[in-house]
Amino acid sequence: MSRQMLIGQRVMMVFAHADDETLLAGALIAKLVSDGHDVKVLCLAPGDDDRIRRLRRACVDLGVSAVETLRFSESPMWPDDADETRKLPTKHLSPQLSLVPITELAYKVAGRISEHAPDVVVTHSSYGDYGNCDHAATFCATKLATESVGDEAIRFYSLGWARWMVGGNARLMRLSGRSIRRMGPDGSFDMWLALIRSKSPSITIDVSAELGVRRKASRWYGAEIAKGPLPMRLLERVPLILQRSFLGKARLRVEMAPEGFDHMAGL
Repeated sequence: MSRQMLIGQRVMMVFAHADDETLLAGALIAKLVSDGHDVKVLCLAPGDDDRIRRLRRACVDLGVSAVETLRFSESPMWPDDADETRKLPTKHLSPQLSLVPITELAYKVAGRISEHAPDVVVTHSSYGDYGNCDHAATFCATKLATESVGDEAIRFYSLGWARWMVGGNARLMRLSGRSIRRMGPDGSFDMWLALIRSKSPSITIDVSAELGVRRKASRWYGAEIAKGPLPMRLLERVPLILQRSFLGKARLRVEMAPEGFDHMAGL
């Protein structure tokens, strides 16, 4: 199903890291802004001051009206990576996002939701998009936060991805010797289990016309892209006309909505 949003909606987008708003949802954000909606971004583990500065610059390019940040730190993808992280001098500065109790995260996110009173809340997928434990934790916390606010009019959506893209990424991780059953700093995140429990996206929005805006914003994250997985690095280099095959459709799953809400009319 292809959708446009109802007119003049207040949208809160909740992300784990600075760059997620652009690389995962930049075209969707630009589409919502171009359609007249007010989009605010909350980032839970944005990184250091320089990365926060670049987050704000990217959000200006996307048309975001306000950016808020919490100061949790980014979790390593696998336990082996955590061993290396423990050697870093910054290990004590703030707790890793995926290790923070979900109720604590949800309390902080709920405060922002109550303050801004959005019509729509959007966050990561339940399986962490490409298996990122921080993304999965952000989904769980945002879901609990949205439910706890008690506003029955809020619609809550998670990002969705074509199964062939998710499955292909999982196969690449396995081929490289990485487990998708033991992920995160303590090995407790099981991407495979989260994936089989998830349901397919139910809403599709054409964002192909906004890929140019997304590419402009993504230039603030050259360092992150260069350190990212090979599929990401390749995708960011191909011409926009080829990117459309992979990123031209934004997919969303309905997680919470008022009873009887007509998703044919908009998000």
